[in-house]
Amino acid sequence: MIANFFHSLEEHGVEAMLISGQATVLYGAATFSEDIDLWINPTADNCGRFLAALRACEARYYKLTPPVEVEPLLRGHGFHFLLPGGAEPEVFLDVMGKPPRAGSFDAARAASNWKETDWGRVLTIGVKELVEIKKTQRLQDYPIISRLTLVWFEQPDASTTPADYRWAVENIFTLMEMRRLFEEHPAAASALPAASPTALRGFARQIGDWIEPSEQTETEVAAWMQERMQRLQQADRTYWRPIIGELRALRTGGQLMTEGALV
Repeated sequence: MIANFFHSLEEHGVEAMLISGQATVLYGAATFSEDIDLWINPTADNCGRFLAALRACEARYYKLTPPVEVEPLLRGHGFHFLLPGGAEPEVFLDVMGKPPRAGSFDAARAASNWKETDWGRVLTIGVKELVEIKKTQRLQDYPIISRLTLVWFEQPDASTTPADYRWAVENIFTLMEMRRLFEEHPAAASALPAASPTALRGFARQIGDWIEPSEQTETEVAAWMQERMQRLQQADRTYWRPIIGELRALRTGGQLMTEGALV
């Protein structure tokens, strides 16, 4: 069914990118994801094409879904569907027109990559944009972000400037991946800003010199990463609060799509 769905998107000319869970799997930063997550270009014409593609697949609305229109797409709402699986289980499809922290669709599309999958060739969001989308409230997303950050340097068009290394340091949240960064990219140590925590600079220097960091140094670096992660989790909660409020108002006003109804 998933292959049929992506074929339908192509057949109807839908402008869309794969994001979130399945995208992390395709980049090798995660091993499994059940759902399909899409970012569609939030224009009126593209909405129409997307709805036509869903109807061709006999998709149904799932929970808490506003009308698929430009305004709610641009306001950051999520749209949820079920794709019939035939002999297989139904597939959950989550769609956005404005994912958090990822910028505009056109800019993200310019940084996207085509990936060969079991469903055909699929346009997939770029690594750096995917990292931003994954900065959620879910604790389990942060090891994935850390692995994605290292995946960036494996991309054919990746650069290795001091700014790239500083970006990497800011987006790693596990000691294992931070160690890998400095082992595989020794130049990252010299790219650290002077204001970086003393423990982090010591950690980077020791890894570069093949000296095992002390337990105290590792504890301080881990605490620094934990603090940054908690700030990002709080920022995500703050981001979603007004959108959830709007969704509650839509539900109270009977403006959500009927769960289980055909698109």
